Amino acid sequence: MNKRLLGKRELLDIIQGATFLGTGGGGSPKSGEVLVEGFLSGKEVELVSVDEVEDEAKVVVAAGMGAPEVLLKRGWSRETVNAFSALEKVTGEKFDYVIPVETGGFNSITPMTVSVEKGIPTIDADGAGRAIPELQQTMFSINNIPVSPTALADDSNIWVVINAEDPFKMEDLARAVTTALGMQAGIVCHIMTGKEMRKAAIPGTVSKAEKVGKAIREAKESGKDPVEAVLSIVDGFVLGKGMVTNVSTETRGGFDFGKVTIKGDGKTLRVDYKNENMMAWRDGELVAMVPDGICYISLDGQPLTNADIKEGMNVAVIGVKAPDRWRVPDGFNVFRRVLEAMGYKGEYKKIEELNKR
Repeated sequence: MNKRLLGKRELLDIIQGATFLGTGGGGSPKSGEVLVEGFLSGKEVELVSVDEVEDEAKVVVAAGMGAPEVLLKRGWSRETVNAFSALEKVTGEKFDYVIPVETGGFNSITPMTVSVEKGIPTIDADGAGRAIPELQQTMFSINNIPVSPTALADDSNIWVVINAEDPFKMEDLARAVTTALGMQAGIVCHIMTGKEMRKAAIPGTVSKAEKVGKAIREAKESGKDPVEAVLSIVDGFVLGKGMVTNVSTETRGGFDFGKVTIKGDGKTLRVDYKNENMMAWRDGELVAMVPDGICYISLDGQPLTNADIKEGMNVAVIGVKAPDRWRVPDGFNVFRRVLEAMGYKGEYKKIEELNKR
């Protein structure tokens, strides 16, 4: 089925699955649930496949940017809708579809606020198939779809439209505007045609998140192992299971850098992250790295972000193969600067090669 309507049950499943697939980032599932219980309450969202989108249709990326703790405190309403309206106003264009920037418990469903308000569909795809720390680390940027102009807005309809062709500069400016708007802003960018979208986007990511979330929910309801339920859906590897024994985090330049240590079965697993999980090491040996996913789920079936991970939790860490579009030199290169800042100066090593069964 290429087109369907999503109700509350489907949206909640998407949030859970996208939290897992978000590799430690992508927004708190609590933030997504705030949206479902608030702005999206009682509404249905039209979801369409990439093949349903006309070649000449106008597509834009819609998301939220800011601090998760602010979002949980203030909630989310019209921020992304206002940014969408601002970009239409400044460009004089009418946009036909919205698409998520990434997979995550918040940003997978943020575009849906625009869908229900403007009466346009959300596309079952996104720019990463995982969560990413920075705007320039999406398939849209890698495929040279202009990030400019970009609109940001708050819930009171204060909005700013930025013209900056360099994605790195746009990232810096967008974060500065978000800070000025109270650490929370809707963001709409990457105007493209349907044809351009199909060349760049990772297809099927929203429905994949829904399948993962549904599998977790049904496993919990029937008393089955949620970790095995997830593995039945994703192409993944159990990197480790055990108790979280240490979490260290520091904030630099608007990002959370940290290390999570998990001990179990006589082995020690360490996950290094910059907002999202970047590398995983088992007893000092590399077992997974970006762009492959490094995902958390508690042993009782709760997908977790890095903001949720606490010492004493019992968790499984599952490595997930990245979509093929990431497994090219340009796909790894967008993460190279991050990895070098974390002390890794090597090349990309595929997860299946690091975890030969």
